[in-house]
Amino acid sequence: MTIRVIAHGNRFASVGRAIVVTIDHDAGTLDLRAPFYRRTIRLTDIAAVSAESDDGMNHGLVNWFVTGKAYSPNGVRLNTGGKARVDIATTDGARYAVVVDTVEQADTITAALRKG
Repeated sequence: MTIRVIAHGNRFASVGRAIVVTIDHDAGTLDLRAPFYRRTIRLTDIAAVSAESDDGMNHGLVNWFVTGKAYSPNGVRLNTGGKARVDIATTDGARYAVVVDTVEQADTITAALRKG
């Protein structure tokens, strides 16, 4: 079973851009895609996942779709603007924050990852 969530964002700079989250239970992978970024994570490597509300803004000097580093304290942030965020931590210490359009999208991703 494959679940795909596409977040188009709400920022003017995001027009025509999207973040795509694909969870493939048959292959056992989570695929995160954003402009100029792609990361595949094995579902067995996910240690924790949670959904939170978000303001859709980047909180640093750089306002790009992907900011941060996976092994930094805040991890990688994939953001085209939105109202909710999925926080993912892996067993090796990498962290990812994926901003999506709605709380429902965040809940869908979180539920699918907890199932896997």
